[in-house]
Amino acid sequence: MAARAGLLRAVRLLGWAAIVGGVYLLNARTPGELRLGILFVIPVLLAAWHDGMHWGIAFALATSLLRFSVGIDQMPATTLLDYRVVNELAYLVVVGVAIAGLSQLRHTHSQLEQLAIQDPLTNVLNARAFSHELAQELSRNRRYGRPLALIYLDLDDFKSVNDAHGHATGDAVLRLVADAMRGAVRQADVVGRLGGDESGVLMPETDGDVAHAAANRLVTGIRTVFRGTPSVTASIGVVAVSGTEAGTDELLRKADQAMYAAKRAGKDRVVQVAM
Repeated sequence: MAARAGLLRAVRLLGWAAIVGGVYLLNARTPGELRLGILFVIPVLLAAWHDGMHWGIAFALATSLLRFSVGIDQMPATTLLDYRVVNELAYLVVVGVAIAGLSQLRHTHSQLEQLAIQDPLTNVLNARAFSHELAQELSRNRRYGRPLALIYLDLDDFKSVNDAHGHATGDAVLRLVADAMRGAVRQADVVGRLGGDESGVLMPETDGDVAHAAANRLVTGIRTVFRGTPSVTASIGVVAVSGTEAGTDELLRKADQAMYAAKRAGKDRVVQVAM
């Protein structure tokens, strides 16, 4: 994944450089009165938006040098060199302000994107984003027949924790449970909060035995973390599929049913079903 991202960035940067080259040729072959050097702003801002402020600054400096070299060639004999230098400093100031504003906008945009997919309390995926990831994995599962597992977790008697210790303690419990879930599964697995004290783990390329072992680690880990007051345990349902035609809602419903089976069997345990 990192190698692919690096390759995409390299392709983008080559694209911005190609635009710079095109603007340079256009600027060099047209009369100075047209002042087409302003078009250098386009690749500078594209680099700043897609690849960060440092790349925007690098392109700004490079295009300023190109503008300066073209300006020298096109400069009338009566024009002082100092004027050209001042023009390029003014260009850098304007472009610098634009890069700073664009970088702030990009940061705000990234924060809004994160808020759209992340649960603000636990910092795992929210229910909508988790369902989207599940739908994508189910599509791959149908296409290639690869194994897929879903863990559905519900805390036992969580309402009594809120009633006895307050909602601040309940929120702290939910954050600790999310941390325990991240610690019990692999980095490639997807953790989400499905609502209230219900959470899920999507485990791509995973058969039932591996998912069941992860769920048991999670049950044990939660019981261990919360040994004392408040005492917290979890009931977990596990669904393992391979090449299923089931949709997202059906799979979540099946996992939810397995979780309730764990509660009926005495809570603080794992129940697994297959589809």
